Amino acid sequence: MIIQAPAKINLFLEIINKRPDGYHNLESVMHTVSLFDTLEFTEIKENKIELICVNADLPANRNNLVYRAAEKFKEKYNITAGIKIKLTKNIPMGAGLGGGSSDAAAVLNALNTMWNVNDSLENLEHLASKLGADVPFFLTGGTAKISGIGDIVEKLRSDREYKFVLVKPNFGVSTAYAYSKVKFPLTNVRKFDKITECFEQNLLNYENAKDLFFNRFEEFVFGEYPEIKQIKNTLESIGCISLMSGSGATVFGLLQGQENLNNVAKVLAKHNWNVWFVNSFKNCN
Repeated sequence: MIIQAPAKINLFLEIINKRPDGYHNLESVMHTVSLFDTLEFTEIKENKIELICVNADLPANRNNLVYRAAEKFKEKYNITAGIKIKLTKNIPMGAGLGGGSSDAAAVLNALNTMWNVNDSLENLEHLASKLGADVPFFLTGGTAKISGIGDIVEKLRSDREYKFVLVKPNFGVSTAYAYSKVKFPLTNVRKFDKITECFEQNLLNYENAKDLFFNRFEEFVFGEYPEIKQIKNTLESIGCISLMSGSGATVFGLLQGQENLNNVAKVLAKHNWNVWFVNSFKNCN
């Protein structure tokens, strides 16, 4: 079985507060896009997990979320069969695109089918939440409003396909580092009611996105990483509605038509940044 695990972007991200357990409550709108890691699954006779990473710099053991996802699945459902997983990474790390979480969700979906467990989405979401805050969202992907620490997922209607450019500098940003820079109390706390209503009414478009897209992390990350702010300014100067995704370092731009896309490609080619042109991706399962 071969599964493609998509990246996500955050169209909205507000940090609500810090919890006693050290995690943060947030409100976000996540949207999967057509940049994929690929995972290939083969059942083996030995009762073990064998992880092969095409990218040599990735760990092929419990330090990899893919391995831990397979391990937790086997433990929960008392699976004695073994699995070999070949992981090919295309989603960069430290990018705010959720690649590791998406890979973990792909493992849960694949093993649920391969081993005829066929457990419910609700139960898989509970298992996914033990692996990481974003993992439950990636079990279905598409567009969803996210709350809690990222573990409360409510699907949003998303009938339109949007075109984006993703731009990442040649470095990543640690999520833990970004959260450590957040200062409370936050001023002018934003609510995601307006953007979620736009999706439900199928009204999100290039004209209103500028007022709806928001990421609280920008005010804490841009000062430490001015090149990320430069990317956003560059995209906005060539006609994109632009926002940093997650805690960085990727910035995305909402594209308006083929002419805008061609111009964006021409301008970005002058910079030493990593660039992907992507579309909305509807469903992970």
